[in-house]
Amino acid sequence: MIKLALNNQEYSKIESCIKKCQKRITHSLDKDFEYHHLAITRSNKFLRKHDSEKMKMFVLFVDLGGSTKMSSELSPDDLAKIIRLFSQEMAYIIEYYNGFVLKYVGDAVIGYFPEKQVSTDVKNAVFCAQAMMLVIENAINPILQKAGYPCLQIKITIDFGNNNIVRYGSNKQKSHIDIIGLSVNLAAKMQSLGKPNQLVIGRQVFLKLPHRIKTGFRRIKASSKVWSYHDFTSKRPYPVFWINLS
Repeated sequence: MIKLALNNQEYSKIESCIKKCQKRITHSLDKDFEYHHLAITRSNKFLRKHDSEKMKMFVLFVDLGGSTKMSSELSPDDLAKIIRLFSQEMAYIIEYYNGFVLKYVGDAVIGYFPEKQVSTDVKNAVFCAQAMMLVIENAINPILQKAGYPCLQIKITIDFGNNNIVRYGSNKQKSHIDIIGLSVNLAAKMQSLGKPNQLVIGRQVFLKLPHRIKTGFRRIKASSKVWSYHDFTSKRPYPVFWINLS
């Protein structure tokens, strides 16, 4: 099974993520534990600094699989505990890889990595996805299972492109601010193509990957009924690629 090619330094960074997560999760299952994390505040500050600008960025969606089933099987308190734990830990990982957390949407977390140095930013986004998967497998699931909770599965998608930073209102400090663009839409739509524990990326991400990482990805062959989105330049179906993270 082909997976991401990680060197020792990259894997060591992920191991650090896992250890930090293990410590937090052990405490988070205690009702008295409270996450003190200002990820959205940090993102809002960045977006307001670039209000009404167009910016190239990698957009990442991480979606929790099976949440509908969990919502029917778990108590509201237990479900909320798992969603809170999942979303906060994914946010920590996004920030650990120099990204920003745009928002939490139900059982999904949306992050973005503004383009500064492409060769570094693309690796940050992809290694962030790998770290998410390994944290789920080696930190979150063992602790959840021991406490009698179901194990988690995730799907991750990433796309790259220009996005507009839009403020919804006249108040520069308080009005809601968000990101609108094709890569946001495509990253969300690609969730339908992925399977649990896989990373799916768009062509714009694939082209920017270094060779040693790119060779592990395989193109998804989807019918036009399943994937109908086209590249604006070539007018052909927008290519998407996948790799196992587990």
